[in-house]
Order: sequence, then structure tokens, then C-alpha cells
Amino acid sequence: MESLSITLKIDGKDKRFVTPSFIPGKLFRQASEISDEFEKGNVDKVNFDKYFQFVCDVFENKFDIEQFENGMDARKILNTVYATTHYVIGNVEIAIQMLSDEESKNDQSESKN
Repeated sequence: MESLSITLKIDGKDKRFVTPSFIPGKLFRQASEISDEFEKGNVDKVNFDKYFQFVCDVFENKFDIEQFENGMDARKILNTVYATTHYVIGNVEIAIQMLSDEESKNDQSESKN
């Protein structure tokens, strides 16, 4: 199965993280719940730690919540959480497309500056 990757800025450097080849089944349940919240528009600010921890868990805790929150561009953070839910549920192509669309937008805006 194709991997999903994200890049976080940690200690001033871009660090790339790739999903492991095995995703535990318990993350499917969490992905379904979070995805449902997103689709119903019930994204709850109180649950940000839950959302961010989910992403950390999917990437085998190679980074922590603080590193995710501070290392991800604020404009991409919720899209990254949502894309990660798609990946875990099995919508791999959608997840990869969601994140690559974000990268393309950022590349275009950076070239204008």
C-alpha cells in the first residue's frame, strides 16, 4: 500500500515523516469518528489534542503533539488531520491528493513572494 508523508519544521529544519506499512485496527475506529466529525462540521476546538494525537499515532509517534502543532503550517493543520483519516480508512489516493494539493498551493504562493 502506498505511504502518506508529511513534513514538519522541527528545530528550524524540515523533517519528513512517512506512514508505516502497518496501521493498527484501533486507528480505523478513531479515523472513522474524526472523519465523521469533520464531515458533519462538528470540528471541536476542545478536541484538537485528540486530532493531533491521532496523527502522531498514525505516524508511530515519531513526533509528538507539540512538534506536530508547531511544525505544521497553521493553514494546513486541519486538512492534514482530515487527510490522515482518509488514509487510515483506506482512501489512500484521496489522502495523498489532499496533501499534494496543499503542497502545490504553498509552492505557488511562495514563488509569488
